[in-house]
Amino acid sequence: MNAAETFSRYWAMALLLLVSVSYRLWLPVDWTHSSEYPNVPLIGFFENLTWWISACLLPVILIATGTVVLSRRATWQRAGWLGIAVMLAVGFAGDQHRLQPWAYQSCLYAVWFVLLPSRWQMTACRVLTISIYFYSSVGKFDFQFLHTVGQDFLATAMRPLGVEIDDWSMISRLYAASVFPVAEFVVACLLMFPRTRLVGGCLAIGMHTTLIGMLSPWGMNHSAGVMMWNVVLAGQAYWLFLSAAKSSEDAVREAPVTFRGVRLTIGMIVLLLAITLPLSERRDRAAADAWHWDHWLSWSLYSPHNSRMKVEIHASVIDSISVEMQSCVVADEDGDGWHEFDLGKFSLQSRGVPVLPQARYQQSLALAIAQQNNWTHEIRGVLRSSSDRWNGSRREVWMNRLD
Repeated sequence: MNAAETFSRYWAMALLLLVSVSYRLWLPVDWTHSSEYPNVPLIGFFENLTWWISACLLPVILIATGTVVLSRRATWQRAGWLGIAVMLAVGFAGDQHRLQPWAYQSCLYAVWFVLLPSRWQMTACRVLTISIYFYSSVGKFDFQFLHTVGQDFLATAMRPLGVEIDDWSMISRLYAASVFPVAEFVVACLLMFPRTRLVGGCLAIGMHTTLIGMLSPWGMNHSAGVMMWNVVLAGQAYWLFLSAAKSSEDAVREAPVTFRGVRLTIGMIVLLLAITLPLSERRDRAAADAWHWDHWLSWSLYSPHNSRMKVEIHASVIDSISVEMQSCVVADEDGDGWHEFDLGKFSLQSRGVPVLPQARYQQSLALAIAQQNNWTHEIRGVLRSSSDRWNGSRREVWMNRLD
């Protein structure tokens, strides 16, 4: 078994674990008793097919991953990855919430496992992984991260040492918080070059191990999916960058001519797009209608500069909603009768995963919730663009009622 085949099976098992811990995201809402959290299709055509898509996703992914793991024939393994790629893509179209970063990563891998020869599969996965660390680090050299999430990371990391960062000066805390993106950037740089790849891989495993501790129930208490993805990425760092398998073991069993032409070209185009589209992530600051790639698909991870929608509902409707939804209502601090409705908490409670950090999705989700509850004047919100990297400012659009 060559290195690419081993990694292919590893990722198939990882995908199965990730889908399992976030199962409520992949099943029909009436099966998981989360019908109050509506599906938000990415493509309108799939609006009437969301239930059927959700009903088919888990069984097909289970069969496909089993085929990849258990079959010894390359043809069957590629067929399994083809099924995974198609079902993930259809799943994204049926509900944008499924565009979790690990699911998008898995879809890209599936495309390459189908289209590329073994040696190129490993190369494509390595390039994408390096780009994930690079874009994730660059996104954290940011006013919002250094002043918010970065401070939370710092406080959590210092707590086991008995150190309270509240006693530090602000400038000291900002410099200390910058260590997180600097470390991630260094990992990305080390992984780029064969001579430093071993060190970079070890640091990557150490970074994910540290994150697992920080995000655990004893730290920041993030969702099980986030925790599991870091476990998977630590294992991936070993298989992609530390494995002793020599490049000759990645040789393609089939004749190279099989992969020349259209399949190889498409695979390389997908790779090129995956590593360049994130450059457009913050174009929404230029104009509301400026086309831009999504934050998570641009590997904006643990970085709060993303666009968003703040939603408020009127006190008059609070008693009419479920207890679960009421638990997501924030206290009315200014006494104007309007309460913020926490979409992030609602997502974690209903789906068990973080809410998609994208203004487009959050606005559509708020509209779907309002229509589901027949609200018109009882809901309002503020649509906010990505933040400015240097001062944290955002462009805001106030929306005073449903229309």
